[in-house]
Amino acid sequence: MKWNSGRLWLKTAVYSLVALVSLLAIGLILFFLRFDSQSVRNNLQNSLADTQRTVTINGKISPMLFPSPGLAIGELDISEPGGRKPFARIGEVEARLAWLPLLFGELEITHLALHDTQINLVRSSDGSMNFADLLRRRKTSKFKLDLDTMALRGTSINLSDRVNGRLSRLEEGSLDIEGLKSNARLSFGGRLVSGSQVVSVAVKAPFTRQDDQVSIDQLDALAISSTDKLGEVRLGAEGRLKLNFGTLLASGEDLKLTLDTSLPKGHAEARLPQISASLTELTTPAAAITGSVNYARTQYRFSSQLAEIKLNREGAFADQMLGNFAWSVGGHAISMNLRAPLSLAAYHQLRLEPLALTAHLKTPVLPRGQLQASLQGALDGDLTESRLNLRVAGQLDGAALAATATQYGFMQPRHEATLTVGKLDLNRYLPENQAEKAVALFQNGTPFRLDWMDFLNVDGKLSVGELAMGRFRIKGITADIKARPESITLDQLGAEIYDGKLKGSMKLLRDKEPRVELSQQLIGMQIKPLMLDLFDFNRVEGASNGWVQLNAHGTSLAALRNTLSGKVAVRLEKGALTGIDLVSALRDLPGELKDWNNNTMVAQADQKTTFSALSAGFELDNGIARNQDLKLESSLVNVKGGGKFDLTQSIVDYTLNVRANPQAFKQLNGINVPLKITGQINKPTYSLDFNAMVKGKKTEGEKQQALKKELTKQITTILPGGKK
Repeated sequence: MKWNSGRLWLKTAVYSLVALVSLLAIGLILFFLRFDSQSVRNNLQNSLADTQRTVTINGKISPMLFPSPGLAIGELDISEPGGRKPFARIGEVEARLAWLPLLFGELEITHLALHDTQINLVRSSDGSMNFADLLRRRKTSKFKLDLDTMALRGTSINLSDRVNGRLSRLEEGSLDIEGLKSNARLSFGGRLVSGSQVVSVAVKAPFTRQDDQVSIDQLDALAISSTDKLGEVRLGAEGRLKLNFGTLLASGEDLKLTLDTSLPKGHAEARLPQISASLTELTTPAAAITGSVNYARTQYRFSSQLAEIKLNREGAFADQMLGNFAWSVGGHAISMNLRAPLSLAAYHQLRLEPLALTAHLKTPVLPRGQLQASLQGALDGDLTESRLNLRVAGQLDGAALAATATQYGFMQPRHEATLTVGKLDLNRYLPENQAEKAVALFQNGTPFRLDWMDFLNVDGKLSVGELAMGRFRIKGITADIKARPESITLDQLGAEIYDGKLKGSMKLLRDKEPRVELSQQLIGMQIKPLMLDLFDFNRVEGASNGWVQLNAHGTSLAALRNTLSGKVAVRLEKGALTGIDLVSALRDLPGELKDWNNNTMVAQADQKTTFSALSAGFELDNGIARNQDLKLESSLVNVKGGGKFDLTQSIVDYTLNVRANPQAFKQLNGINVPLKITGQINKPTYSLDFNAMVKGKKTEGEKQQALKKELTKQITTILPGGKK
């Protein structure tokens, strides 16, 4: 027969196929002839005798034919060492055998599948795991394990961690491993449950195996969860790992961990160039963490570098952490740099001590600069309770500062705080053309924003040694603070103000237009330096007692001034009106009357009218203060008055009715001099009020006749020999 004959090749193929089928048939026959279920049962039940574990098979042991020969074992139980507690229960074990070894009578398992498995894992208080003994090399048994594929279906794992007291569970676990004898591929999926938290897990990892070591070239793991506060949470892991099941050690390179949240939208990354791990400890020489969170109009950014990190059963620790944290909303921003060793005991008790912290605040409210603080102290807290405690002291732009703060919650935090500042000089931050006088601030029509209040939830106490704004100074400020997105309230507000005392409250409310409410009581305050520093007005002096109830609304400081409304009551003791000497004016009235009839008098700094008491009550409406009950009492003159101060235009229109004391000026008995004060508040002019003299006269002739009569009466009354 010719070799190139098609019939020859056909016969050869047929004979070969028949021979192969015959060999397989012989192997299967030998397998079934030699199969002894009781022998298999005994062999398996004694396989873990050296670990003092008990293996119990409650179901059937049956041979399988297709797609390859194997065994099906039902209801297999494995105990803890000593046989007292259950470690694992397997609903069904499916083991497939290799064909060629089977022909020689060897049972080599190449495929293993476990169905409906329940495993109880325990991490003891010393960090050891209750399955470590199963990873040791075992004595050769009748069955040789040389797996090429492995599968787990319907797996449940209960984990009891006695280090931190947590209980967790894996549900519906699924594992597939293929190609174990060459380039292997692993895929895993399931749900992790801890309390009410459910996490879906998926892992893909190509790897190679050499003896007891598994090298994962590119880990790709993802965990997905959902919470009310964070929305969907996605945790990812990438990198290269090496696992040694003989020594139970692991190492990794170029690991990257990512965390993404949807509510609020956030992203964080941790990069670990190198790690070493055992069942009890993980170490890495360095790690870099970066991230950002966007919540409404607010953005958080953070980054940190950690050195010599150690994670073990006691917690997580780092010899040094250098971090940066930035918070911004609109044009407002806070940036903080910190340096401290890190301790996270039991993975929830945080401590950064000693802590070095620098902070920078930039805001349009302070257009000329930033608030800068350099602080030292400590930060601690409990992450499971979402609580942080900060205690720091140092310098705020050269002034002493001390603060304590407790934060409850992370995404919508609530704070309890105390803040003590030695001196706060706002002049270094205000615009240059407004730093000279505090009153200039209220000429600023630039709209201000209060969006930085959106996330305030603060209760605390404030103490400022001295506050400077323009020439205005106030010392010893203390207050209870309550800050919310809708309002900021200063209760129990007290201060030392120009040799006097101040106490009351102040509130800022976010209505359609921002509104300010002020309620204050003043005791013993020197009025002249206050008015000079606030309004550049120095025409009155004395010790002041009184009260203030004011409110204003608007989107700028100028608008607040223009809507200022409320009531002010004041009483001055042992003071003076400066710029005019009413006593001298009355004495010189006969000689000066003609000049006063034709000219106004500009206030003179060296002139003064002293008084024993001055009282007045003002009602303010949209920036205009009106008064009709001013009373000035002195031994020589008594004055009553009324009029208005227009703060929106910075002008005064006021009338004083001056009457001489008849015991001091007998020749002036009955003389009533109406005095008009007009002009700019800081530069008023004085003149006789001729309108008051001709009040009630209708025609020009009647007015002139009345004016002449009044002037003649006053002159003849004053002149020697005149009518008394």
